[in-house]
Amino acid sequence: MNQEIKPVSNPFESKINSIQVLRAAAALTVTIYHLKDVIGKGEPFKQELDFFFNSGPSGVALFFVISGFIMVYITKQTTFSLLSVYKFMARRFIRIWPTYAIITLLYFLFQMKVGLQPGAVKSVILSLLFIPVTHTDPPFYGYAFLPVGWTLNYEIYFYALVAISMFFSRFRWYVFFVIVIITLVVLPLTLGYITLETQRTADFGNGYLNMIANPIIWNFVYGVIIGLIYTNEKLFPILASAFARVWLVFLFISLALWQYWSGFFGGLGPSQWGFGSSLLFTAFIFYNARRPINFPDWLVKIGDMSFSVYLVHMPIVVILGQFFKSLGYPVYSTGTSMFFLALFLTMVASYLSYQYLELKLSSYLKQFLPFMKKR
Repeated sequence: MNQEIKPVSNPFESKINSIQVLRAAAALTVTIYHLKDVIGKGEPFKQELDFFFNSGPSGVALFFVISGFIMVYITKQTTFSLLSVYKFMARRFIRIWPTYAIITLLYFLFQMKVGLQPGAVKSVILSLLFIPVTHTDPPFYGYAFLPVGWTLNYEIYFYALVAISMFFSRFRWYVFFVIVIITLVVLPLTLGYITLETQRTADFGNGYLNMIANPIIWNFVYGVIIGLIYTNEKLFPILASAFARVWLVFLFISLALWQYWSGFFGGLGPSQWGFGSSLLFTAFIFYNARRPINFPDWLVKIGDMSFSVYLVHMPIVVILGQFFKSLGYPVYSTGTSMFFLALFLTMVASYLSYQYLELKLSSYLKQFLPFMKKR
């Protein structure tokens, strides 16, 4: 007998562990993509890792799709008030900035010992303010001092869009889409150049303006659309029933994985990895709604600490390289073993960061903000 399907009421319940698993997948693909560079040509696992993880940056697109969905989900029952908007932004800020700032500053202190590049101090300041370092080199715009931090500039901007839309209560998503159309369609058209490719965009001469007009933001929009369908009482049962069919889930996941491994339409744009990530995400969450999967606890845990994994993996491999250099060994002399050492230490450092920065520090800081209860 078929039971009525309803969206779960809590995004952190086990029924949505599929999201945490996808977060784990996104973090690991980006991490392994970066760490595998320490393996020299012809060394063990080099070809295998290149095949499976050369499209590792696609994890960024998946992260953005997930963020779009989660923002719809957690604001579903929110009614407009200045206090609700304040709490929304305060929670997002405390969730991201302290951990990001501490890891960035620790990395800065390490770089001071080995030698800072010109403009490093400016890069740190802009990074911690979530401002692009330059107006060139889209969609990264100069990277951040902690290189992966360039994606957080987009993440915070997206949160700001959601916060602005919250001022319009039940019309929030109409306003959100109007802003998106203005920034991603109308604004580029003022320069007579519109594209879905994130690395071939119009240049307004300003890093932040270039960033808000970059088509990579469509990946967040994909997530918002999926979230609006998931939280709609009429549309949810239709898609949940459709994706209860294993063959359809298999088709969506197969297409996403084929795109990932083949490199077909590779890139961070909405017609590239953003599209494949949306297929994968849609199949996972709607299938899991009808047939909840009992995912391994360790995989869900990696998803929980995926933000820390994302932040610490590059400092870990750089610090390891300098450590072996100080012992008289070339950076890449340890090859495959260096890769596994960096990966294992990334997991350890990520766990500590998650426990003490993401959870305990964030909980501690909340008590100093007005109207924020410690939890």
